[in-house]
This record gives sequence, C-alpha cells and structure tokens, in this order.
Amino acid sequence: MHIRVCDDDAEMAEEWVEEIRKVVPDSFDVSAIQEAGTEITKLLNRKSRVEKGDAPVEEATQFDDLDILVVDYDLIHLDDTGGRTTGEGIARLARSYAKCGAIVVMNQFKGPQFDLGMRGHLDSFADINVDAELIGSAPLWQMHLPDGSFDPTTWTPLPDLLAAARALSGKLAEGGFGASPMPHLGLDVNAIAELSDTAFGFLSQTAQTAQELAAVTLRDFLGRYFDRNGVECLSQQAPEVAFDFTAFRLIKWLDRAVLRPMDVLVDAAHLIDRLPFLINGDKVELADCDEWTKAAADPTAHLRWDVLEQFHNQAASEVLARPVFDWYRIANHGAIDALQDDYLSKETPSRFHLAEDTSRFVPSTALTRFRADFHNFGDRRGIEYLQDVVTYGPQRRMRFG
Repeated sequence: MHIRVCDDDAEMAEEWVEEIRKVVPDSFDVSAIQEAGTEITKLLNRKSRVEKGDAPVEEATQFDDLDILVVDYDLIHLDDTGGRTTGEGIARLARSYAKCGAIVVMNQFKGPQFDLGMRGHLDSFADINVDAELIGSAPLWQMHLPDGSFDPTTWTPLPDLLAAARALSGKLAEGGFGASPMPHLGLDVNAIAELSDTAFGFLSQTAQTAQELAAVTLRDFLGRYFDRNGVECLSQQAPEVAFDFTAFRLIKWLDRAVLRPMDVLVDAAHLIDRLPFLINGDKVELADCDEWTKAAADPTAHLRWDVLEQFHNQAASEVLARPVFDWYRIANHGAIDALQDDYLSKETPSRFHLAEDTSRFVPSTALTRFRADFHNFGDRRGIEYLQDVVTYGPQRRMRFG
C-alpha cells in the first residue's frame, strides 16, 4: 500500500506522514511525495495533451502508482509553472489524468470537524475531505469495532474504499463506455425513481425520468467533466484512467447522495436504529448497547437475516464497502409492518440509539439530538457530542434537533 503526502512545507508533510504511520500496518509504505512540483507539472501536461487529443499517459508520473494520496489544500507554488496550486486542484488533476487511488484533501473546508448537515462535499474531487488534525485518526484507515472515540458513520476506511473503487473500475471496464453503470451500483429503475433531485441531477442534467437516468452510459457521465474530444481521447488512449475516474466519482455519489439520506438505501447500523425489532434477540443481549453495536457490524449473524436477506443489496454493498439494504422496499413491505406491530404491542425492551459521531449505540440519555440536511423524515439524528475532542456545526442544527 503506497501512501504519499503532498505539501509545500516539507516539515509539515513529515509530521503528517508520522501521524499516518502510527495507525496503519507497518507494511504500508508512507512518505512525502518526492519532487511534487515536477509531478504536478506532468499532470498539467497530460491535461493539455487530452485537450489536444494526444496520447496523455506517455510521460510517467508518480501519481499513477499511488494507492492513497493525502494533500493539503493550502499549497502555494508547487507546480513548475509558478502558478498557485490548491489541494483541490491537485485532486482534480490526479483523478482526471492519472491512475491514482483514493484521494484525501485536508483543510479545504474551514469550520467544524463534524458537519451536522452530513451531506459531505459531493463536488470535491477528493474522496474524503478532513481537517488535518484528523488525518491520524485510526477509523479513517482501518475497520474496527467502535469504542467511543471519534468515528463518524460517514467515514469509510481508506483501504476499503480503495478496494471497492478498483473492483468497480474493473466491472465498468468489462461493460465498456457504452454501458450503464447502474446495475453495478445496485440501482434498478424502481430505486432510481426514489432518488432525490440532488442525486438525480449529479448523474445527468438532461435525463427527466428514472428510465432515462437508468440508460445514462459511462460516456454520458464522463461528458459531465470533459468535452467531447476529452472523452474520446481518454476512452481510447487512457481507458484505465477513465474507468477509475468514473468509479471513484460514482462511489462518492452513492455514499453522499443516496446512502446518507436513507430514502433508497440504508446500512445495517441505521437500519437497527430505525427498526430495532430486526435484531435477532436469540443471538444478541438486547439490554447491552455494546451488543447492538456488534450486531450492526455483523448483520448476517446477528439480525433477522431470514427477513432481511431479500432486501440485501449485494451490488451496492460491494461498492460502499459495507452491508446495505433497499430501504424503499423495506419501508413498504407487509412483513416488516407485521413485525413492527408485534414489537409495539409488547413491552418495549431496552432501546438504544445510534450516535453518528462515534458509530456506536448508546442510551438516549447519552445522546444529543440534531437535524441533518436531507429534508426528509430521517433528518433527526443523534451524536455523543465529543465537544472536547472535535468541533460540531452548524450549531443551529442542534438547537432545532
């Protein structure tokens, strides 16, 4: 696993390298990128060649060999042209013109470290945007059972995200640029019909119906970012770059615009939070909140899989690197309604709730409620509010929670 940190301050770059090394396996190769200015100039040259229709990848660059790129937003003069460069600019160049793995941009969005809106930054070409103080957080780099430390439900460990994107890229390559990516994302026409306007518009500005969006091809999607000559140049002369570009962008879209609002898809933790009666009481001690957290991590073994298996979305689960289910089908299924009626008719056992900032279940007394920014019935969420550890905002979302 090759991880490189890019910054115009060598001392600061080494500090971040050390922070990452503390939380990743010793086998991971972590260091500051060498000759960053020269390498960025190569990306700019590739951009120019694509615009001219020339073969873009004849000149090798280190960015092609990176599994994970970590770049600071506030860069000054890093490219050889003498122009000012930002981390977002490098993220876009690396994603568009190199076979680069997952990309993290630090310090781009000033403000709270936990966004109570929970939307993320869909338009950024970084796969994850974080404050630099969080780059050494273990949950950002490795899957583990939540322990009460800062561990947002919105994070996917970077190695898992990388593996999912590369697998999706390979599947997209098998279908080619004239195929729709929707089957690989686990979204059929019925699911697409449930998408929000934001989710719908990100994939196509011309599609008007679910059927039209289902027919959008990879080539159509690339046309959102490159002109016709650019799409043809990349698809013919650098197809691996184009497939990777599409895979990473689609994964970010599926996570930010489809999974987080939970109108179409829902992960195991949020499913338990909504429908606690789906926990298998024969295998989980319902009076123990830690057992609820463990159940969310292993839904096949600890939830009512006899009921849930029919709603499990395998394709979306692979893309999102976590088990997810078709919420729009669960919400309208008679069997679920019957289970809920039975649950409500009896004496309610211990009830715990999901904390979005720690990814674990806690008693209601340990929870601070807030309102997310999806404008749906699932906006009311909760946090443990680790105010001595990280900052939260906008604060008004807790006032109105």
